[in-house]
Amino acid sequence: MSSVEQRRRKGPAPQTNLLEEWLTPEDMAYLKKASFPVTQRVRGMQTGVHRARLRGGTTEFAEHRSYSPGDEVRRLDWRIVGRSDRLEIKLYDDPSTLETVFLVDASGSMSFAESTRSKYHFAQAVVAFLAKTILQERDPVGLLIAGDEAPGLLWPKTSSTQLSHILQTLYRTPASGETRVAESLRQLGKCLRNPTRVIVVSDALLDLQTLEPELAFLTGRKHRFHLIQTLAPEEITFDYQNPFRFVSLESKEYLDANPQEMAEAYRAAVEDHVELLRKICLSNRAGYEPLVTDQPVGFALTKFIERQSRVKK
Repeated sequence: MSSVEQRRRKGPAPQTNLLEEWLTPEDMAYLKKASFPVTQRVRGMQTGVHRARLRGGTTEFAEHRSYSPGDEVRRLDWRIVGRSDRLEIKLYDDPSTLETVFLVDASGSMSFAESTRSKYHFAQAVVAFLAKTILQERDPVGLLIAGDEAPGLLWPKTSSTQLSHILQTLYRTPASGETRVAESLRQLGKCLRNPTRVIVVSDALLDLQTLEPELAFLTGRKHRFHLIQTLAPEEITFDYQNPFRFVSLESKEYLDANPQEMAEAYRAAVEDHVELLRKICLSNRAGYEPLVTDQPVGFALTKFIERQSRVKK
């Protein structure tokens, strides 16, 4: 267990400390050069251009939303404050920005770790790298954690404190309980108003029949979807030799088995699951990126970003 995971319950950690804990110096070097592409056509804007730098865009009032910590005070609707003492902010449709929401799996299986850091700690590093990259482009970023002890949705924002809010939320939320990715996607789909880039970071060890309809719902409403699957090396190779007890990190059920007797069937099952997951993403025009927790985060995500820059939508 990392020092960050050990300190989670002891209070907040500075943003810079979390970045340094989750990202290596090599990762940070990649981060300084990273630029996440915008590959979605948005009302009247050209594909493949960072729209925040284009001129001539317009904003139109969309709706009100309750104020939450981190919102800019200047966005408060003071007429509503004066009439009712309710803190409401004004939301606008802005064709010059693309919102991104990270959905992070915090189920018990994400806490698995043997030869590397846990899948959840790896997922934290993935989100830290990509969130900072996108915020550097001045596009809004938000977070929803799928888990038993997860807080609510952090709405996408570009404020100077947003990265800190995202990192602190991940830092405080442990990985435990059963997977809630599908139901969290359903919740997210009901909240999103404008076309949004949704990036799910999960081991995707779930019933794929529950995932596909939620994915289809999002992509059918013009949201961009990426699944970054994070697995530990041992979950792929299953290179165990001696008989022992396998315990589920979600249900706590266990199985006493000889791994050598079941290795071939296990590997075949994992390959079938991953291939079906890939096909589901492809058929729904969604991105799929498999990562292993022994990979350098900065290098792996730089390659992921480069591939996105070549995608034509």
